Amino acid sequence: MAEIATYIGVEPRTVQNGGSAIARGLRCTLQSTGLVAVQDNTARGDFVTAHDIAANEAGEAFSMQGGGKVPAVASEATLVGDPAYTATAGRFSKTTTSNVLVGRWTQPASGAGVLGEVELLNPL
Repeated sequence: MAEIATYIGVEPRTVQNGGSAIARGLRCTLQSTGLVAVQDNTARGDFVTAHDIAANEAGEAFSMQGGGKVPAVASEATLVGDPAYTATAGRFSKTTTSNVLVGRWTQPASGAGVLGEVELLNPL
């Protein structure tokens, strides 16, 4: 895998993890409690974790709504230029079935669980 880029111009937010540890590059959603949890494949989610966040700890995450390049854990092998869709367990995919389009792969992933990068599309 190529070197993961720095995220210049993408502003991190502080989020509070209320459950199990969340790895870097996973999509998560802000719950009514004010805590974040890993998002499934049926929705875009609110954030992508900038680094691993331990259970019940605060950490940095990037907004899914503002665009920009973010770390992304793949659910399958991907290539640069593939469309990026949501996948189960907060991961990203290139498969369209029942998933939501969120961006385009800018760094490939060689298989499931591998960290790549996605350029997010602004949903508006």
